[in-house]
Amino acid sequence: MTTSRLSRPIGAFTRNFNAHERRLVVQVAVIGLVVWAVTFALKTAVHWVFDTVIVGVEGLPILALILVPLTLGALGTTVVVLFRSRTIHYRDREGIIHPINDVEGDGLERAIALYFASEPAMEQVLLGRAGVDARWDLPTFSLAARKFLATLFTLGSGGSGGLEASVTLVGESLAAGVFKPRPQFHLPANAGYLDRLRRWWRLNDPDDLQTAQLAGIAAAVATLLGTPFAAAFFAIEVMYRRRPIIEKLLFALIAALIAYFMTNLVTGHPLLFRVTITTRPVFTVRYYAVLILMAVIISVISILFIRLRAWSEHWFYLKIPNVWVRHVSGALLTGVAALIAVQLTGQNLALVLGTGDSAIEAALLGKLTVGVALVALVGKLVATLATITSGGSAGLLIPSIYFGTMVAAALAPITGIPAAILVVPAMTASLGALVNVPLAAVLFTVEGFGSQFMIPGLVVLLVSMLLVHDNNIYRTQRETYDSRQVLPGYSVRRIPVPPEWAGKTLVDLRVRNRFDLNVIGIIESYLEDGQMRYQVRFNPPLGKPVELGDTLIVLGEDAKLDALMSSPEVTPAQDGAASGDDDARHTYLR
Repeated sequence: MTTSRLSRPIGAFTRNFNAHERRLVVQVAVIGLVVWAVTFALKTAVHWVFDTVIVGVEGLPILALILVPLTLGALGTTVVVLFRSRTIHYRDREGIIHPINDVEGDGLERAIALYFASEPAMEQVLLGRAGVDARWDLPTFSLAARKFLATLFTLGSGGSGGLEASVTLVGESLAAGVFKPRPQFHLPANAGYLDRLRRWWRLNDPDDLQTAQLAGIAAAVATLLGTPFAAAFFAIEVMYRRRPIIEKLLFALIAALIAYFMTNLVTGHPLLFRVTITTRPVFTVRYYAVLILMAVIISVISILFIRLRAWSEHWFYLKIPNVWVRHVSGALLTGVAALIAVQLTGQNLALVLGTGDSAIEAALLGKLTVGVALVALVGKLVATLATITSGGSAGLLIPSIYFGTMVAAALAPITGIPAAILVVPAMTASLGALVNVPLAAVLFTVEGFGSQFMIPGLVVLLVSMLLVHDNNIYRTQRETYDSRQVLPGYSVRRIPVPPEWAGKTLVDLRVRNRFDLNVIGIIESYLEDGQMRYQVRFNPPLGKPVELGDTLIVLGEDAKLDALMSSPEVTPAQDGAASGDDDARHTYLR
């Protein structure tokens, strides 16, 4: 009887917490430790090098010498960018697939794109890849190492941007890397327990791989922010703007908590901002009216920054195609923006350069005047755009907090409201408006500064999210979880447009009615600066005529695809453009 009573709860436990979940718990715990160690090392190294550079330059008679380390840092970043460079693809909101360099720019954009790499989505079908092998085809440990060095060069030398976005890519790459099969370490069949451990450890399911990737991102963010719950929500929320994957929250939280505890164990103070706020928000009409006004201003700045970011990146890559000149130009522009800000305010270089942590803490303590806050806002905006859109390795997460903070710091002396109770809600508004992580934004301020800021945070978050709405700073971020599309058992063929089809629309061609097949994409060709360019478009418009040189991407059953490929109207074009089609598969417009 006793044995029977004991076996029932044990059996229920093993059914509810099954072997698959137990394995994932162990795996994300290991990921938390590995990612914490590397992220903490990068954080320590960046701050030490940056402080050394700034103190050294400010001790010199000519402050403009800051341009020297900035230039050297840009050259170092360029070396890392060009070394074993790989391309990551993402699909924009219009269905066009774009390539981005794996190390340049904001690391979170790359981490989001890599998260979707193994997913059986349409763009993977268009590119001819699927499953975990699509992620294994891209670098993991080497990408983490290159991003580590590029970020150290960019931010350590004085570049302007955040560290958090860079470590998300490091965390994702490390998480994927610990599971990536490596033939050079292949175990013999008689390896015994080691072989059993290898088979138990490996990942073959894209869903499990994505769980590991989210755990790596959560651990990296928790190491820097010191807010594990917000970090876990951030990891799952940043992937899909409007429907986070809640079922993966548990595993992301395990990795985030391990990173938090390790940081607390080593430093004794895991929070990003070491400021104690004693002033509590007041429940008055005046206070909440100022909060609403502040949220409106932050929303306008967010929309402006998103558009300036797109314009600036387009300008740098179009006008300065040489990667060396582009990186150095961005570094010099960053330095000039910082020097002008110093000249106007009398503050030090850290007001604009680096991650901006010290300036945010000064704003929390009410140490910034209206003039200093406004100059810092403009200077940081220009410097961050110059650093990141020219290809520097930094992020937009902390700069987004910085922008909202400076708006609050400017409003505090004007309204007579204590700066701290404006700055903290401003962080929530900025994260919600720019990064599109509303739940993580509220949790960050509550975990970091106390539950008394929840209601003010919710008010400004509501206003900013309603105003900013569809604007999004991360091009790789998905709208909803429904963007995931599974196509089992189908093949894809690429068909060059034959002369008989040129000038006709997809409606005119009636591929669906005639062959029972679906045109899921098109590789469009066009001339730019005398050179033939290609771009891949998912879900092409039905009313747009196709042209010679375009390639249709058709999905369907193998037998029906074979019938189409062997039809008289398609075969001549297929034979005459086989090599060009292969080039089109691998050549894309930025």
